[in-house]
Amino acid sequence: MHHSLLLTCPAHQSLSSSSTSYCLRSQSSSCTRRASVPSTSTSRSFSARSHQQWRRCGLPQSLVRDGSIRKKSRHKNVIQAADVETSSTADMTEANAMNRGISSELRKLLDLLPEHLRIVLEEHEEIDGLVEIVLDLGRKPMARLPSGDWFISQDLVTAADLGHAVSLVGEFADDNRAGMDRTLHRISAIRNRSGRIVGLTCRVGRAISGSAEMVRDLVAGGDSLLLMGPPGVGKTTAIREIARMLADDYHKRVVIVDTSNEIAGDGDIPHVGIGRARRMQVPKVDLQHEVMIEAVENHMPQTIVIDEIGTELEAFAAGTIAQRGVQLVGTAHGMTVENLIKNPSLQILAGGIQSVTLGDEEARRRRVQKSVLERKGPPTFPVAVEMVSRNEWKVHRSLAATVDYLLAGRPPKIEYRRMTSDGKVEIGNEESFRDSSDTPSASSRDDETDYESDDEDDESDDEVSQTASKGQQTWEAGDPPLYLYAYQVTEASLEQVMEVMGLENAVQLTSDIGTADVVLALRSKLKQNPWVRGMAKYRQLPVFAIKANTMAQMVRAMRAILGMESLAANTLVQDVKGRIEDMGSSQHQGPTSRRATAEDEIDALEEARLAIEQLVIPKGQPVELLPRSPEIIALQIKLVEGYQLATEKSGTELNLRLRILPRVSSGGAYEVGNTSDEWDEEVNIEGGKSVVRLPILPE
Repeated sequence: MHHSLLLTCPAHQSLSSSSTSYCLRSQSSSCTRRASVPSTSTSRSFSARSHQQWRRCGLPQSLVRDGSIRKKSRHKNVIQAADVETSSTADMTEANAMNRGISSELRKLLDLLPEHLRIVLEEHEEIDGLVEIVLDLGRKPMARLPSGDWFISQDLVTAADLGHAVSLVGEFADDNRAGMDRTLHRISAIRNRSGRIVGLTCRVGRAISGSAEMVRDLVAGGDSLLLMGPPGVGKTTAIREIARMLADDYHKRVVIVDTSNEIAGDGDIPHVGIGRARRMQVPKVDLQHEVMIEAVENHMPQTIVIDEIGTELEAFAAGTIAQRGVQLVGTAHGMTVENLIKNPSLQILAGGIQSVTLGDEEARRRRVQKSVLERKGPPTFPVAVEMVSRNEWKVHRSLAATVDYLLAGRPPKIEYRRMTSDGKVEIGNEESFRDSSDTPSASSRDDETDYESDDEDDESDDEVSQTASKGQQTWEAGDPPLYLYAYQVTEASLEQVMEVMGLENAVQLTSDIGTADVVLALRSKLKQNPWVRGMAKYRQLPVFAIKANTMAQMVRAMRAILGMESLAANTLVQDVKGRIEDMGSSQHQGPTSRRATAEDEIDALEEARLAIEQLVIPKGQPVELLPRSPEIIALQIKLVEGYQLATEKSGTELNLRLRILPRVSSGGAYEVGNTSDEWDEEVNIEGGKSVVRLPILPE
């Protein structure tokens, strides 16, 4: 005989209608709706909302404790009821999660949360990019999302919440890490002094196809590859994809040494994200190096994948494996190669570092101190990758060369790679990846900088040389100032030259080479300091070297730096010299007066140049030149305009002379005489190994 269970709440939602109805005498005669109690013996928990609804309906507390209706005998009517469930609510929650695109693996991680927290988190718009969930006892639950940390609720986490999450994961190993069967999620525990869990970090694990496309060519080459980067940048995700790539795409025998079950997931069956690669689990964290050797000895792998090489024993084991001809793919603690070589436990991966004492002759030849640091041997990993972000990596194609450069105080050669939004891989250097909003001179620098510091013969005849720009260094009024780093150059004299030339607003001196746009150095001192050369090359800075600390040298260097038609005189001279050579090479020489006129032009230009650089600019004195013909005076005026100085003519037509005037300051502005025709010819300053001469006339 079936009795009705009447509900006192008229607005109560109906429960499962597909189950068998059981009987219970109601205490209230106002109940008008019938509820069904499922007859299945399977125990499923109530939701918090359904639990409260049953309490409001007048059921005894003993019947709804722990979300279930217990067996109770009343007179002869015995209720043989199993646990009551609200399957419709659970089904609705799961359906909503599916509609929002939440994957089944992510839902398994969300199930660790109490239902009221899970529902709130599932509604967040960035749920697909969830990084991890943090549950600390007595604190508000927090989710780490791409946009930042976000508190899921204002309610504090209780011990019951932590116990619920712990009951759904596997066993915690001695490294306080656990996983979930057939998933890539990692659950890390924080324990108190007595060993009780008081905090959980639930990190989302994802197998992302194509996450290692930026290094596919390196992987296919067969060289061992080391990945470095800060936590959360995607190192484990990358090596998981590399393992799948090697096993499925290149058909290699791949064995993964999975210490914390992060690469292939928890449980005995590895995750499908590793493809055909095999996985070896590590019983204890401190035995990882033994499992690495065991993998080589027992399973004949062509490639071994290792996550988190963190101890000296593991580093030595990796070196042993590399000597056996097995390709290694691993990650190491540290953000850059500098961090790696400064870590005494892991520097063996980069070849090791040792102190070497040089002899007197060798130290003089290298221009270094007698005790230096050098690489001890070949690195375990020939190629290293610094993961700056998920979409930008720095590749060291030769880790040995990088270490040698760093130990010598020189910047290494780095290849930058970036994944675009459409899935294409861009490869370049730092200059090509630098924003166009950098310093004004950055746009005129070339991608590559060559500095020939040891080739003294090529530069021995140059008074001023530039070694770092193919582009044209130009500055116009109104442009932001250029920051100049002066090395071993007398700053007082340089400031005086800048003041005389009216360049206070165009150039500013800086003591920090990191903020400089250009470097001006004394050549003899520059060759003895590899640090300045290395920093200039690393930052792609143009370098101008002068032979002596004289104002004439500084004037010519400043004109070259700013591109103030600094080579106009050189162009004039080359034009005159070209005409002389043409006349000299001709079989029929022209009149003697023409040859004499060309030589007079050279003498006149040399006279004007020396007057400007030795008298007008340094001493601020006007200089009157020798009488010349109107044609030669026109050439002299063009030369003077290259220095932005004023001129005036004096004398009669038969005795015409040019007078060069110093700059006259008027409210901070300098007036330049305009007594000649236009001179718009552009002159480029060639860089690289070629040397540029500023106006130097033949003796």
